[in-house]
Amino acid sequence: SITLNKQYDQMAWLGRGPHENYCDRNGSSFVGLYKGSVAEQYFAYDRPQENGNKTDVRWMSLTDLKGNGLMVIGAPTISGSAYLFPTEDLDEPGTRKSQRHISDIQPKDMVTWNIDFKQMGVGGDTSWGAYPHQPYLIPARKMEFSFRLCPAQEKGVKENQRYLEMK
Repeated sequence: SITLNKQYDQMAWLGRGPHENYCDRNGSSFVGLYKGSVAEQYFAYDRPQENGNKTDVRWMSLTDLKGNGLMVIGAPTISGSAYLFPTEDLDEPGTRKSQRHISDIQPKDMVTWNIDFKQMGVGGDTSWGAYPHQPYLIPARKMEFSFRLCPAQEKGVKENQRYLEMK
């Protein structure tokens, strides 16, 4: 995770969207160019939990209203999400969770940007407690992935968009 100043709250990505999606929940998410505020990516589930993930991301940027910020470019793809609070507010350590209601989570003066190789599927297709199917699990082994993190300026983002859309 990367912590950014709160002004970098404009998100754009070339990947699956426009709504949250996961490796086992992306049938209605299509690869395209999407954008919106970080706040718009968060869904207020009754029980606070990580959400707003995007899969098959070629690039993702977080910028201010002028288009300046950071861009991550997958090699070839990544997953990503962003929140207006630290991830720890959603997933404190241990099995006992104090944040039981959405009102327990309040936006902070920050943006948390999660850049992942991939995430395990969410499961739950046969019951709320159902584990993800085998193809959507991540084996316990050493994994490596690559990405480029570079400055994003309005002009540079547009140039990268054209270049990456052609790949």
